[in-house]
Amino acid sequence: MSFFDGLPASAPPSEPPPDTLELGPYVPGDDEEFAPAHWFVPAQLPQVAEAGAGPDARILLTGWEVWPGSVTMRLSVFLRRLGPGGPPAPHGHPGDGALRCGLLLADGRKVTTLDGAPWPLAERRGPTLRMSGGSGGAFHYQLELHLSQLPPAGVTQLVIEWPDQQVPETVTVLDAGPLRAAAGGVVEVWPDAAPPAQRAESRGFRTLAAGPAALMARPAEPEPRVQVPAAAPEPARGDWEFLSPPQWRDTALVLARLAHGADPTALAPGSPETPLHLAAAHGSPEAVAALLEYGAAVDAPDEQGCTPLWGAVCHGAAGAAEVLLRAGADAWRPQLGGRSPGRLALTCALAPLFAGLPGAVPLTPEERAAVRDADERAAVFRGVRAEGSSVAFVAGVDEAEAVRRLGAPADGPAWAPPPGADPSAPESWGLDPYGAGAHRAVGVTGVPGGCVLLQPASYVLSTDPLLAALSPGATAYGLYVSPKGGTFGTLARDGRTERSEELGLPPLDEAPEGHWTHRFWSRSLPDDLYDASALAYASAAAGLRVPTPQPVTGPPRRWVEIPADSQLLA
Repeated sequence: MSFFDGLPASAPPSEPPPDTLELGPYVPGDDEEFAPAHWFVPAQLPQVAEAGAGPDARILLTGWEVWPGSVTMRLSVFLRRLGPGGPPAPHGHPGDGALRCGLLLADGRKVTTLDGAPWPLAERRGPTLRMSGGSGGAFHYQLELHLSQLPPAGVTQLVIEWPDQQVPETVTVLDAGPLRAAAGGVVEVWPDAAPPAQRAESRGFRTLAAGPAALMARPAEPEPRVQVPAAAPEPARGDWEFLSPPQWRDTALVLARLAHGADPTALAPGSPETPLHLAAAHGSPEAVAALLEYGAAVDAPDEQGCTPLWGAVCHGAAGAAEVLLRAGADAWRPQLGGRSPGRLALTCALAPLFAGLPGAVPLTPEERAAVRDADERAAVFRGVRAEGSSVAFVAGVDEAEAVRRLGAPADGPAWAPPPGADPSAPESWGLDPYGAGAHRAVGVTGVPGGCVLLQPASYVLSTDPLLAALSPGATAYGLYVSPKGGTFGTLARDGRTERSEELGLPPLDEAPEGHWTHRFWSRSLPDDLYDASALAYASAAAGLRVPTPQPVTGPPRRWVEIPADSQLLA
């Protein structure tokens, strides 16, 4: 007896009309300009983060859909006030005040929803970012941002601005690694839509029988299948083409390349490093061991003179470092800045692996104290996000004197919020540090031994004229975290600039000692120390110890305005 017995019978199915459309096979290209939703169920990756906020608008990232070669980001827009024309349209052009979205990828490429189509169209290079959607109600609706290529592994920055809703340019830091990994969970709906000879190898992913042995050979009988991103358009290659950093963790894939003749000593395409360098930094210990077994030189230098062990330490790859050490890697060979991989390791979590090696020299009490001081300073700012803001640490100048040096009355009253106002909302103080006068608005907070200055949406506190004015008889360090990428600092002493630098980059031979102590060499810092290490370095360079993050996170003790005609703004 059928579950549906007793219900009114429907008409028998009819033959499809002659003009019935049939879905063709999925044909991959260099990118997926639109989500291939007809052929795949995407991998779902949840993530909730506020990506932008204004007085009456909030934009939240609510998750990702990952396709074989692209990703779709889901955004939720919440409004609490509507004008007479109804909800504002998110779509617009570069010259208007509509919602603007962009991504700064880990390889330095920038893509936005305002990018115009190139001419001729055939010359377009790189990914596109498309905004679509708008479903929902008046006060809450959904948008989608589709990136036509999987983002490269590493830090990706989502940048959002909505002038019409007073949402300032806001940067949200994301890790593209989980997105690339999630591509292996994509489910193909119509696996038989293409002839067998055209399937799998030509699609940008391989169709594999479940189990590690399937990476080396295709099973004779059909078995349960999963899909994982392919390193190359062919099932096996004898070179190192098309391997992204995460794919060096695929031990069987590395073994297959080696078995088909890939040279373990050859530079990877477009890279100054050997395969062993890449596997040591990004891969599995087994991949490192396989390359060594096939003849890779354990201490081969890259173009900077760094060995694979250096890369393993910088990326916190304990397993790879252990394999290299067992193979005879020199832990104490001086490389950049006169440092060795072992000396770096002794200042981080890898220390137990190196401390007992022959030739190990323990850190001096002074070195241990410097590392401990750097860690304590970074812990104060842990979790602080400083994108778009500038901060100045000034030692030897108190709050009142700093206000006077900015050109405001030293004995003037602090700008206090009216009763009932939110003290963390600067606009309630009669001053909007996110508006047209953002360059003139400065928050000032006195701390033991000096003061901290803050601009939430300007770079002025990192400029030479302002630091020169703050630093006579004192030391000042100004820091600017650009939403377009890069953290820039300037040290001034006694009214003169001593150095300007970019922070967070791997140190070179001439880098200041603090770049090493604050671990700018580390590629494995947790996300919540992304800005904290730079703030810690800046406070140390100024010689100022800040006990809490409040002077940077706000609200400051007072807001002041630099006079409009001040030379500090030149």
